[in-house]
Amino acid sequence: EIMNAVRELSRFAGRALQSHVVAMHRVMKYCRSTPERGLLLNPKVKWDGSPKFLFEITGYSDSDWAKDPETRRSVSGWSTFLFDSPISMKSKMMPIVALLVTEAELFAATCCAQDMLFEMRVLESMGLKVKLPMKLYVNNKGAKDLCDNWSVGGRTRHVEVKQLFLRELKESKLIDVN
Repeated sequence: EIMNAVRELSRFAGRALQSHVVAMHRVMKYCRSTPERGLLLNPKVKWDGSPKFLFEITGYSDSDWAKDPETRRSVSGWSTFLFDSPISMKSKMMPIVALLVTEAELFAATCCAQDMLFEMRVLESMGLKVKLPMKLYVNNKGAKDLCDNWSVGGRTRHVEVKQLFLRELKESKLIDVN
């Protein structure tokens, strides 16, 4: 609930005005007044200690297209989970201006896939196994179709690199985009 507020406040950390300090105090007051709210770290499966045990990583991505009224940049957010318990949650202003909703969603999906790959490699570096393909959920049909090798339209040609990265992960059976 506070992720976007914290992200917005962090943009002004170097040049904060009094209004930013007031907003920061409001977020802190909210956190203190709602101790019962937050993330529940309760995995659906417990590790039995077996070296053959398969760990399940899933990811969810979303994007708000052209959210910033000044720069028209989109805000991307993604979360990764290990057996339905959160590992990471991120919200980021895109470094580029997305021309299409599909491009913004594809950017968020790519960032989520990168986090999932990192988490998979951390587990594998500890000698643990990860269930493949990992599931990545996007809420944009165009982004999913591009990962499935469908052509969405002529305007999606400039998003080729991210499209090919996710398609390559899918073809190598590392990630399944749903």
